[in-house]
Amino acid sequence: MFSKPVILIIILILLLAFYLVIRLGAGNKKDIEDSKNLSRYLFGVRILIIILAFVGLILWFIL
Repeated sequence: MFSKPVILIIILILLLAFYLVIRLGAGNKKDIEDSKNLSRYLFGVRILIIILAFVGLILWFIL
């Protein structure tokens, strides 16, 4: 079983990997800057990851 700090680090690494895969799949920087839809989509992804990080942090403190 992992200790609590290791679990928190694993959660944060998984969220970072999730964001990087979505960001790389969206295209290069010029495509994202030119498209409002992609910009809004990536903003929504960032918000989702922040919410998931807070939920993981809260669960980490409770458990």
